[in-house]
Amino acid sequence: MKFLKSLSIIIVGAISMFGVAYAATQSFTANIQFLEPLSFNTVVNPNLGNWNAGASGRNFSVDTTGTAGGTDITDYINNATAGSVNVVGSASDTVDIVASNIVANGGVSIAHVPCNYGGAGEVNCDVGISTAAAPTTGGTALLLGVEVNTTTAHVDGDTAAPTFDIVVTYN
Repeated sequence: MKFLKSLSIIIVGAISMFGVAYAATQSFTANIQFLEPLSFNTVVNPNLGNWNAGASGRNFSVDTTGTAGGTDITDYINNATAGSVNVVGSASDTVDIVASNIVANGGVSIAHVPCNYGGAGEVNCDVGISTAAAPTTGGTALLLGVEVNTTTAHVDGDTAAPTFDIVVTYN
Protein backbone atom coordinates (compact mmCIF):
# COMPACT_ATOMS: atom_id res chain seq x y z
CA MET A 1 0.00 0.00 0.00
CA LYS A 2 2.86 2.29 0.69
CA PHE A 3 3.89 1.88 -2.94
CA LEU A 4 0.42 2.95 -4.29
CA LYS A 5 0.31 5.95 -2.04
CA SER A 6 3.66 7.14 -3.37
CA LEU A 7 2.61 6.58 -6.97
CA SER A 8 -0.55 8.69 -6.57
CA ILE A 9 1.45 11.55 -5.11
CA ILE A 10 3.86 11.47 -8.05
CA ILE A 11 1.00 11.54 -10.64
CA VAL A 12 -0.82 14.40 -8.91
CA GLY A 13 2.41 16.32 -8.60
CA ALA A 14 3.21 15.88 -12.31
CA ILE A 15 -0.20 17.23 -13.39
CA SER A 16 0.13 20.25 -11.14
CA MET A 17 3.64 20.94 -12.38
CA PHE A 18 2.71 21.21 -16.10
CA GLY A 19 -0.54 23.17 -15.71
CA VAL A 20 -3.49 23.24 -18.11
CA ALA A 21 -3.32 24.52 -21.73
CA TYR A 22 -5.93 27.11 -22.83
CA ALA A 23 -6.91 28.25 -26.39
CA ALA A 24 -8.35 31.59 -27.53
CA THR A 25 -10.65 31.91 -30.54
CA GLN A 26 -11.60 35.09 -32.38
CA SER A 27 -13.83 35.29 -35.47
CA PHE A 28 -12.95 37.73 -38.26
CA THR A 29 -14.97 38.92 -41.24
CA ALA A 30 -13.29 39.71 -44.57
CA ASN A 31 -15.13 42.45 -46.44
CA ILE A 32 -15.19 42.69 -50.23
CA GLN A 33 -17.05 45.06 -52.54
CA PHE A 34 -17.60 44.29 -56.20
CA LEU A 35 -17.91 47.11 -58.71
CA GLU A 36 -20.88 47.23 -61.02
CA PRO A 37 -19.68 46.19 -64.49
CA LEU A 38 -19.15 49.15 -66.82
CA SER A 39 -21.56 49.33 -69.73
CA PHE A 40 -22.91 51.72 -72.33
CA ASN A 41 -26.49 52.53 -73.16
CA THR A 42 -28.25 55.02 -75.43
CA VAL A 43 -25.48 54.92 -78.05
CA VAL A 44 -25.65 57.52 -80.85
CA ASN A 45 -22.85 57.58 -83.46
CA PRO A 46 -21.29 60.93 -84.41
CA ASN A 47 -22.27 61.96 -87.94
CA LEU A 48 -20.36 64.44 -90.07
CA GLY A 49 -23.44 64.91 -92.25
CA ASN A 50 -23.28 65.95 -95.91
CA TRP A 51 -20.30 67.67 -97.50
CA ASN A 52 -19.49 68.73 -101.06
CA ALA A 53 -17.38 66.25 -103.06
CA GLY A 54 -13.84 67.30 -103.88
CA ALA A 55 -10.10 66.81 -103.66
CA SER A 56 -8.23 64.79 -101.06
CA GLY A 57 -6.45 66.45 -98.15
CA ARG A 58 -9.50 68.23 -96.78
CA ASN A 59 -10.31 68.52 -93.06
CA PHE A 60 -13.83 68.23 -91.63
CA SER A 61 -15.06 67.98 -88.05
CA VAL A 62 -18.07 67.86 -85.80
CA ASP A 63 -17.53 68.80 -82.15
CA THR A 64 -19.28 67.39 -79.09
CA THR A 65 -22.10 69.93 -79.47
CA GLY A 66 -22.80 68.87 -83.07
CA THR A 67 -21.26 71.97 -84.63
CA ALA A 68 -19.59 71.32 -88.00
CA GLY A 69 -16.17 72.81 -88.62
CA GLY A 70 -12.70 72.14 -89.90
CA THR A 71 -10.40 73.81 -92.36
CA ASP A 72 -12.84 73.09 -95.20
CA ILE A 73 -16.04 74.20 -93.45
CA THR A 74 -17.15 75.99 -96.64
CA ASP A 75 -17.90 72.54 -98.10
CA TYR A 76 -20.40 71.70 -95.33
CA ILE A 77 -24.01 71.23 -96.38
CA ASN A 78 -26.08 69.86 -93.44
CA ASN A 79 -26.98 67.11 -90.94
CA ALA A 80 -23.90 67.02 -88.69
CA THR A 81 -24.66 65.58 -85.24
CA ALA A 82 -22.54 64.78 -82.22
CA GLY A 83 -22.45 61.26 -80.90
CA SER A 84 -23.26 60.29 -77.35
CA VAL A 85 -23.19 57.34 -75.04
CA ASN A 86 -24.32 56.95 -71.45
CA VAL A 87 -21.57 55.37 -69.30
CA VAL A 88 -23.09 53.18 -66.59
CA GLY A 89 -21.13 51.72 -63.69
CA SER A 90 -20.19 52.01 -60.05
CA ALA A 91 -20.57 55.48 -58.60
CA SER A 92 -17.65 54.82 -56.25
CA ASP A 93 -14.65 54.54 -58.60
CA THR A 94 -13.14 56.87 -61.17
CA VAL A 95 -12.69 55.84 -64.81
CA ASP A 96 -10.22 56.26 -67.66
CA ILE A 97 -11.59 56.91 -71.15
CA VAL A 98 -9.73 56.55 -74.43
CA ALA A 99 -10.55 56.24 -78.13
CA SER A 100 -8.65 53.38 -79.71
CA ASN A 101 -8.71 51.02 -82.68
CA ILE A 102 -9.10 53.96 -85.08
CA VAL A 103 -9.65 52.65 -88.61
CA ALA A 104 -9.86 54.69 -91.84
CA ASN A 105 -12.52 53.88 -94.44
CA GLY A 106 -13.59 55.10 -97.86
CA GLY A 107 -10.72 57.56 -98.26
CA VAL A 108 -11.34 59.20 -94.88
CA SER A 109 -9.06 58.91 -91.84
CA ILE A 110 -9.80 60.03 -88.30
CA ALA A 111 -7.45 62.72 -86.99
CA HIS A 112 -9.01 63.18 -83.53
CA VAL A 113 -11.96 62.03 -81.44
CA PRO A 114 -13.12 64.95 -79.29
CA CYS A 115 -15.16 63.95 -76.25
CA ASN A 116 -16.84 65.59 -73.29
CA TYR A 117 -17.51 63.39 -70.26
CA GLY A 118 -20.04 64.59 -67.72
CA GLY A 119 -19.86 68.20 -68.93
CA ALA A 120 -16.20 68.53 -67.86
CA GLY A 121 -15.19 70.13 -71.17
CA GLU A 122 -14.08 68.91 -74.57
CA VAL A 123 -10.77 67.02 -74.82
CA ASN A 124 -9.25 64.63 -77.36
CA CYS A 125 -10.23 61.10 -76.39
CA ASP A 126 -7.60 59.68 -78.73
CA VAL A 127 -5.15 61.07 -76.15
CA GLY A 128 -7.47 59.93 -73.36
CA ILE A 129 -8.98 61.10 -70.09
CA SER A 130 -7.39 59.83 -66.87
CA THR A 131 -9.22 59.56 -63.55
CA ALA A 132 -12.52 60.97 -64.78
CA ALA A 133 -15.35 61.12 -62.26
CA ALA A 134 -17.21 57.93 -61.44
CA PRO A 135 -20.46 57.45 -63.35
CA THR A 136 -23.44 58.88 -61.51
CA THR A 137 -26.50 56.85 -60.61
CA GLY A 138 -28.16 56.06 -63.92
CA GLY A 139 -24.99 56.84 -65.90
CA THR A 140 -22.97 59.79 -67.12
CA ALA A 141 -23.14 61.26 -70.62
CA LEU A 142 -20.08 60.98 -72.86
CA LEU A 143 -20.49 63.24 -75.89
CA LEU A 144 -18.42 62.40 -78.98
CA GLY A 145 -17.26 64.32 -81.99
CA VAL A 146 -14.88 63.41 -84.78
CA GLU A 147 -12.28 65.21 -86.89
CA VAL A 148 -11.40 63.61 -90.22
CA ASN A 149 -9.09 64.16 -93.16
CA THR A 150 -9.84 62.97 -96.68
CA THR A 151 -7.12 60.80 -98.18
CA THR A 152 -8.61 60.46 -101.68
CA ALA A 153 -10.70 62.64 -103.98
CA HIS A 154 -14.44 62.10 -103.58
CA VAL A 155 -17.27 62.41 -106.10
CA ASP A 156 -21.00 62.83 -105.54
CA GLY A 157 -22.54 59.73 -103.98
CA ASP A 158 -19.37 58.55 -102.18
CA THR A 159 -19.71 57.56 -98.55
CA ALA A 160 -17.19 56.73 -95.86
CA ALA A 161 -17.51 55.18 -92.42
CA PRO A 162 -14.23 55.32 -90.48
CA THR A 163 -14.52 53.68 -87.06
CA PHE A 164 -13.10 53.88 -83.56
CA ASP A 165 -13.70 52.23 -80.20
CA ILE A 166 -14.34 54.01 -76.91
CA VAL A 167 -12.78 52.12 -74.01
CA VAL A 168 -13.78 52.95 -70.43
CA THR A 169 -11.97 51.23 -67.56
CA TYR A 170 -12.04 51.58 -63.78
CA ASN A 171 -8.96 52.93 -62.01
